[in-house]
Amino acid sequence: MIKRARHGDPDAWDSIFNRYYPEIYAYMRYRAATIEDAEDLAATVFERAVQHIRTYKPTGSGLGAWLQRIASNLVVDYYRRRDVPIRKTDALPPYLVDKGTLPLDHVIQADTAKMIQDTLQRLPAAQQEVLVLRFLRGYSIKETASIMGKKTNAIKALQHRALDHMRVVWHREVK
Repeated sequence: MIKRARHGDPDAWDSIFNRYYPEIYAYMRYRAATIEDAEDLAATVFERAVQHIRTYKPTGSGLGAWLQRIASNLVVDYYRRRDVPIRKTDALPPYLVDKGTLPLDHVIQADTAKMIQDTLQRLPAAQQEVLVLRFLRGYSIKETASIMGKKTNAIKALQHRALDHMRVVWHREVK
């Protein structure tokens, strides 16, 4: 598929787009200030992929991680080049919130999800990015390092600091 994409095969690009656009868009929607910005950024990821597919070197992380790295870099540029306020995050995706059977369970879960969301917003951008990639997107430490252009030890440290910060805030708020 990549070989065909490098030669400009539209069917290969359709397959790549259809396979990866939903997750790239979801990531952009989570990180961008508006739906329109998320749509523009997601489209730009694929524009850049078409422009730079010849420089793509297959690694163990795969094409999805390469596209995610383009997306991650675009988000950094998006906030750096514009005077855009950092977006308040949406509620956690439904698959991350357990569906309890008692009404009280739903209240407790909604409060917990809101607290996690609020705590996540307080983190520095790099720590937010690590937690989103690792726990919401499911990337490994190695894949996250590749996407963010950092070493695996740096990702481990960012993740550790982010989780420690969340733990401190959590304990402070629960008490």
